[in-house]
Amino acid sequence: MPYIIIGFFVLFFLILFIRTLLSKPNMHHEEKKSWTIDEMRAYQSLSEMIQFPTISYQDIEKRDEKVFEAFRLYLQKRYPFIHQHATLSMHGQGMLFHIKGEFEHEPIVLMSHYDVVPVEEGWKDDPFSGKISDTTIYGRGALDTKHSLHAILEALEWMLQKKKTFHHDLYLAFGGDEETYGSSQIAIVEALKEKKIKPYLVLDEGGAIVSNIFPGVEKKAAVVGIAEKGFLNIELKVKSRGGHASTPPKDSPLSILATSIQRLHHHPSFRLKLTPPVKALFERVSPHSTSFFIRLLFANLWLFLPFIKLMAKMTGGELLSLFKTTQAFTMMHGSDVINVLPSEASVGINYRLIPGETSTMLIKRIQRIIKDDRVEIVVQEVSEPSTISKVDERYQMIEKSIQQTWPDVIVSPYLMIATSDSRRYHAICDHVYKFSPMDVSSKDLAKIHGFDEDISKENVTNGIQFYLNLLDQC
Repeated sequence: MPYIIIGFFVLFFLILFIRTLLSKPNMHHEEKKSWTIDEMRAYQSLSEMIQFPTISYQDIEKRDEKVFEAFRLYLQKRYPFIHQHATLSMHGQGMLFHIKGEFEHEPIVLMSHYDVVPVEEGWKDDPFSGKISDTTIYGRGALDTKHSLHAILEALEWMLQKKKTFHHDLYLAFGGDEETYGSSQIAIVEALKEKKIKPYLVLDEGGAIVSNIFPGVEKKAAVVGIAEKGFLNIELKVKSRGGHASTPPKDSPLSILATSIQRLHHHPSFRLKLTPPVKALFERVSPHSTSFFIRLLFANLWLFLPFIKLMAKMTGGELLSLFKTTQAFTMMHGSDVINVLPSEASVGINYRLIPGETSTMLIKRIQRIIKDDRVEIVVQEVSEPSTISKVDERYQMIEKSIQQTWPDVIVSPYLMIATSDSRRYHAICDHVYKFSPMDVSSKDLAKIHGFDEDISKENVTNGIQFYLNLLDQC
């Protein structure tokens, strides 16, 4: 009997070892493909786009429509071939260019947005200077996301100038209110629905080329979003008669909310789940790790997934966000005077939902956890998690274009934990992808919606090269 047990364990560990050895990097190798473009023109174009302060505000009254109109007129002058070949229609603040190809019913939709977030004091230079240095172009929107809009237009203008024709119809869908969750892209999707158009693929901002994505992985990875988490913003409210703080009741609105917060914060119901996009990321990237232990873990998820989830809980951050619906307490309000009891108190909570969960399921769960009828749950904003796009030959068009531009990177699907306008398109397309063609560091990512946003000239030219390689397949 002992020999049987020993033999069993030897066989078990041998299976784990063999599975780990068989977990080899799976990369489609493409030769680098470069196009001869006017780089100085490209730098100047992006600089001039940045100089338009197309700021979206939550308070719509602050929005300067004249600046947005001036930006659109600039595009008309700067890209004459596109405006000559395309039909342009406006949908709210959204611009929709349509260029006819040979096959109109399954068009390719390239997305971006031309509005930016407000700026605060603390910038080293004028945030709308568009200053061109030896290595970068500076200003709000350089990374998010006039860069991708600029790269699409520069690439398409170049192609049309060379008399390129396309198999698929092309749509350029540029939102003007993405930063305030506006309706531009909703209106564009409705217009496509009315025409019974089901896009061949949709590409918007989202993933990028990043470093240190996985323990022991030295190569950079281009992560392409195939789904994105939803969000639910709620407010918990408790009302009372108020009164003077010298005679407090047994339970005040704030103490009731504090109890609710504690129950939500410590409740184990927000369990970790392995969704298909995250599983695809692990399977594609982990074989590149130089750590045998890491490859062992991820090559045998059937056994080690509980341990990996424990690692995610301990480390927190983005790894944990990939596994679960997250809960963040963000705002709290009570009395405006320290010696007065509040007649109403509230706390704001932001949830980010993983695919497979819904806002209805989540609200019922919150009610069960709080167990207090005095607490009112008010839904502020909701966007359900997207469906999961297919990873097939259409995804491979994106992958090929990436590797023709950056031959040495790993390309992988992933779950986007933020939200983009492209979430609207999942209703009409099974192939919605999220990728921004740029190689960014953690410092670069911190500049998005932050201070001193800029983009390298190398990213500017490579972004155009990426879209040229993609358009060449269209």
